[in-house]
Amino acid sequence: MKTTISKLMYVILLAVITAFVSCKGEIGPAGPAGADGTNGIDGTDGSDGTDGNANVTASAWITPVWSATNATFGEFDYTDAAITADFMNTGVLLSYIDFTGLGQIIYALPFTFGENNGNTVSFNFDMKAGTVNWQYFADANYTPNAGSKLRYVLIPASGNKSANSHQEILYNLDRVGVDINNYYQVMDYYGLKY
Repeated sequence: MKTTISKLMYVILLAVITAFVSCKGEIGPAGPAGADGTNGIDGTDGSDGTDGNANVTASAWITPVWSATNATFGEFDYTDAAITADFMNTGVLLSYIDFTGLGQIIYALPFTFGENNGNTVSFNFDMKAGTVNWQYFADANYTPNAGSKLRYVLIPASGNKSANSHQEILYNLDRVGVDINNYYQVMDYYGLKY
C-alpha cells in the first residue's frame, strides 16, 4: 500500500506541475522604463554650423604683363567669365601677389610698400564684369619685378543672396578665425591648392 500511495503522490505531483506549466494567460502590460545607467548625463545638441561653399575657386598663378613699366602707374587685366554681374553684387574676390614668383612672399591686395630709394608703391585690384583689373601706383617711376605673379580667389554667395552677401561672407570668415590677408589660411579653409 505504501508503494501505491507513493505512486499516487507522484502522479498527483506530476499532474500539478503539468497544470502549472501548461497554463497560459494574457500578457501583462510592459513595465516602466529603467533608470539611466551610470555612464553620465546626455549632452545637449550642438548648434548648426554655417553653410559651406563648394563653389569657391582660385585662379592659377598669373604672370602679369603691365600696361607700363618704369612709370608711376600700370595696370593689367585678366578675363574670367565667372565674374558676372551677380557675382560682383554678392560674392567676394580676394587677390594676392607673390613678389618672388616662388610662393615665399605672398601679400594680400591692396598692399603698399616702400623701396629703399624712398619710393612708395601700392598694388590694388578691382573687378569689372568678366575681368579682374590690377593696378600699381608709385610716387616715382617703378618697374614691377618680372618674376612677380598674381592670383585671386572667387567666393560666391551661397544660400539666399542679397546686397549684403559679400559682407556676410567676410563676417563668417572672420568669425571662424580666417584672416583674409593670410593667403595660406584662406587656401586651407577652402581646401584649395597653394
